[in-house]
This record gives sequence, structure tokens and C-alpha cells, in this order.
Amino acid sequence: MTAKANSKTPKVVALNASARPGARDIAAVPGADVALLALELPAGLRGQNREDVARRQLRDTFGIDPDTVDLRPFHGPGQASSWQRLLVADAGLVEGWRSRGAGARAVLPDYLTLPTAPGLWTVGPGATAGTLAVRLGPEDGFGAQAALAPVLLARALDAAKGDGPQALLRLGEALPEVEAVAAEHGVKVITQDPDAQALAAGELAFDLRRDPQLARARLAGRVLPWRWPVLLGLVAVGVWAAAQIVVTERIAEETRTLRAQTTALVQQDFTGGAPVLDVRVQVSQALSAAQGQAAGWEARLDPLALFGQAAVVLAQAGARTQAARYSAAEGLQVVTDLDDFAAVEGLVAQLKEADLEVELTETATRDSGVRATLALAPLSAPAPAEDRP
Repeated sequence: MTAKANSKTPKVVALNASARPGARDIAAVPGADVALLALELPAGLRGQNREDVARRQLRDTFGIDPDTVDLRPFHGPGQASSWQRLLVADAGLVEGWRSRGAGARAVLPDYLTLPTAPGLWTVGPGATAGTLAVRLGPEDGFGAQAALAPVLLARALDAAKGDGPQALLRLGEALPEVEAVAAEHGVKVITQDPDAQALAAGELAFDLRRDPQLARARLAGRVLPWRWPVLLGLVAVGVWAAAQIVVTERIAEETRTLRAQTTALVQQDFTGGAPVLDVRVQVSQALSAAQGQAAGWEARLDPLALFGQAAVVLAQAGARTQAARYSAAEGLQVVTDLDDFAAVEGLVAQLKEADLEVELTETATRDSGVRATLALAPLSAPAPAEDRP
């Protein structure tokens, strides 16, 4: 993975089994393995309390056990106490990266190595073949398979609305699907920008080799001699703490709301409407069943690539996609809303013209139009593994 926007771009080396990054090199790891998640944290929380609330949101909102992952706050310069994002990666992967990237200047997810500037988004090759790294300005980004990246980029542009980028900087080879998404949103694509800089927004502070827990332990050791003055100060803090009861009550209300939303999502996506008695157990069982069905995935379709192919047609037809689900038994199914039955027939025809097999499995009228459920497959889908000789 090497991509240069200007002379200030550092040398970036993809960190793999054969990589030997030098002391001045930036070792890049797959961005798809390091999620940058946005949270909603109360402004009054600081330090460890803010991290504790973030860990609860990580568990309740995203279903991630914070004890099994490596997580660290992510923020721009001057925002260390008011961060709203977390870098989250599997703890085992981080340990391996820490060992293989010991000689590098830093180990970063590939999207944090891209040059950027305010009002400028960047897309370039990812740390592994067939992937793209996307930087959504100085404070956001992601990595994904090349077939899925245009879909995620389109969602980010839709969410940005009036705060979208002024330009999209493309590094490396031409990316027609990405450039088409940019054109649809009125964003010009450029191949160089003299103002774009890499590592200019404090990215080195998020070196994945650094242990956040160890850093806190060292800080505690330095402040230990001051424990008695601190204890005296706590008496005064107790008076101030009474005012924080309001904040605590608000956090409790937000937690209850998140729990209700989590229960609804689990019923919708994992239990088929059945009562939720234990979120972790029932989700784990559903995921285990899905993993069992996914055995032999290399012999079946790539649902992400298939959805990426269909997403372009859905967007052009003005379809309002509500859900997309995939199973080995039923394949890829997309639930979408359109204005009327004629629009549904037109969408089916456009999908067939895009070399997709389409089966209209269900339609239903709604206040906003017609909801249609479509079963999608490529024209020449590979035979299931059990049917092959």
C-alpha cells in the first residue's frame, strides 16, 4: 500500500507477515478491522467516568463486549476531554500488530494514514488487496472491501448533508464506482491537493501499539505522592458532586432508552419477534447458527458484492431501502419502499438489466406507497457446495 498526494506524505507500509517496516515508516493495518465508532456522551463527563459510559454504550448499542476488544478514545487536537469516538479492534489482532510493527514509527489503521484537510475527503488503496481506505475529513474514516466502499461512502455523504466535503481526493488508480457516487452527490473528484497533509491531525497519538491501560497506570504512579492533598480536595468535590445527580439521572434515562432500542433490534434481527430474555445469550445463539450456515462461504455468493451491485440500481430508481438480509437458504433479500406498483415493476426491470436475477416475493401497500420484498441473485449464481461433485 503506497500512495502519494504530495511531498509531505510519509512512506506507508502494509503490515503483513513479510513486512519489515523501518523506523520512519508508518505500518498500516486493514481499516476494516479497526472500527471508528461514534457515540453520544454527555458533555459533563470526564476521564474514567466518560470511558465507563462509553463502554456501556459499546455493549448496549453495538453488542460488543468491551472486555474482548482493544478500545481507545479518538479525537482531534484539543479535544482529549470531550471525545465522542472510539477506535475498536479485536484484542488478539492488536497484539499481533504490536509484535510485527515493533520497528515502525507507528501502527495505524490504513484510513488514518491518508492525507486530508478540512472540507476534503480522501479515498485510496487499503492495507490489503481488494480493499479501499476512506478518510472522511480529519475526524472520521473507515476501511472496506472495494465492492462495499462505494455504498458506505454514499451513506456517509447522505448523512453529512450540508456538511459534506468540498472535494474528494482520489489516490492511486481510477475508481469508477466511487467517482460515480461523488458525482451523484455533487462532489468533485481531484487527484492532488497541495493543502492535503498526512499525520497533521495528531494521528500518531493513536498508535495501536500503545497500551491505554498502561498509560493510565503510569500516570497513577506519578500522582501517588499527592494522594493526601487529593483526599482533602475530595471533601470539597463532594459538594460539587451533588450537582452531578442530574447528569447521572440523565445517563440512567439514556441507558433505559438504549436498552429498549437494543431489545427491539434483537427481536427484529435475531429472534424473529420472540421475547428477549437474555440479549447476549440469544444473540450469541443466532450468530452461532449463522456461522454454521456460513461454512463453506467460498463456494457461495459474496452478499456484500451482490448488494453493492444492486445498491446502484436501487439508488437510481429512487427506492427507499428499509432492510437487507442474507441467509444460505433464502439468499439476499432486500425490502424497499417505492411510490407505486408501476415503480416496483420498473425497479425489477432495471435490476434484470443490471445482470441480476430478481424475484418479487412480496408486496404490500403502505401510507408512503408500496413496500416490496425482492430476492436477488446474479444471473449465473454458483451451485451450493452440497450440490457440487
